[in-house]
Amino acid sequence: MTRHALTIPVPGGEPPREFRIFPFGRVETTKGVFLFDQEAARRVMQAWRDYGNRLSIDYEHQALEPVSNGPVPAAGWFDLEVREDGLWAVNVEWTPRAMELLRNREYRYFSPAFYVDEEGRIVELINLALTNLPATKRMEPLVAKAVGFEAGPVYEGSSWDADAAVARVRRWASRDGSGDKETIDWAKYRKAFAWYDATDPESFGSYKLPHHDVVDGRLVVHKRGVYAAAAVLQGARGGVDIPEGELEAVKRHIAAHYHQWGEKAPWERGETRRTRMEKVLRLLGLREDAGEAEAEAVLRRLMAFPERVFALTGTRREDEAEAVVLAWKQAHEELPRVQERLAALEEERKKERLARLIEEGKREGKLTPAMLSWAESQTPEALEAFLRVAPRVVRANGLEEPEPGGLDWHKMTPAQRAELYRENPEVYRALRKRALGY
Repeated sequence: MTRHALTIPVPGGEPPREFRIFPFGRVETTKGVFLFDQEAARRVMQAWRDYGNRLSIDYEHQALEPVSNGPVPAAGWFDLEVREDGLWAVNVEWTPRAMELLRNREYRYFSPAFYVDEEGRIVELINLALTNLPATKRMEPLVAKAVGFEAGPVYEGSSWDADAAVARVRRWASRDGSGDKETIDWAKYRKAFAWYDATDPESFGSYKLPHHDVVDGRLVVHKRGVYAAAAVLQGARGGVDIPEGELEAVKRHIAAHYHQWGEKAPWERGETRRTRMEKVLRLLGLREDAGEAEAEAVLRRLMAFPERVFALTGTRREDEAEAVVLAWKQAHEELPRVQERLAALEEERKKERLARLIEEGKREGKLTPAMLSWAESQTPEALEAFLRVAPRVVRANGLEEPEPGGLDWHKMTPAQRAELYRENPEVYRALRKRALGY
């Protein structure tokens, strides 16, 4: 009997928390071709539910052929889930020993043990085993260079600056906050990326597709960084140079972040590059036939806008800038009410001043009762000017009458007398009475 298996270099990385066991369709192995279709998926899931326990992962199928001189340890435990592309092991819990063996590349593949019916259809999964001689052909290595997905808090952000984000991640992942290569905790640093070159894990250039940032000392999933990574995976900015066999794992990582906020990744929506471009153009308010140059010009303006806002508000963080702008907005909305109140206070002040001037004019004998209505209709400034030059008043009952103020009735022309009457009838009458007796 001849065994067959693909030989693939073992990359480093973290043991996965989920992986596909069977794709839908024909499953080619060194022991024959088997079928995993919808009927197989139904029967496998039913058998697992009837079993009622989590399934195990062992070493080299020792659980199926126990040794007589000792225990048969488990490498891990898992649940089953049927997805669009086949049967998956999910919620995988590795033992510390198994994790160490996988990280050290001492095991690279898994081998499923299963039952089939007369037609070769897979009907029950017994367990999985870590092995280095898989019977299933063209199997993906268990440990890949794709960084394991971690949900983490989501940061919206108005723009994505990959270089600035990576610089912050370097400082965050370093022992002393310097970001220097010699101080980096590489396992910590790796969490900000979707892929790295495991043959050179302690080089900044080995890490690709950053999509995390550091905010308030905490690593966050930057929403726009995820969008940027997805765009690169779809060919934007020249695409990304990572092995073809690891693209699916990287896409699953990025897609899982999309799922955090209830969206599907572009490749899950069946979008083409043209439909994505048309969608972007619509969001930018451009025609669907607009060129990339127009879109780039709009994007550059949008990307420059946050810096202008920071400069205007004197801040460096989006939440602080938002708080300043909100305060401006509230002040603007409050301005009409403030102006209305100030106008009311000014009107009260004028009325109070006018009332004081009228009282002063009455005390000084410069305003007669007949003049009060006129005085109340004046502005404080006009009445104050009048009182400065107005003579005192002498009434017919023996009280003081208006002082002529040096005027001589007989020397005045008719026009001057008429003007005096218009301006101050009381003074006119007093002057006439002195001159003519009536």
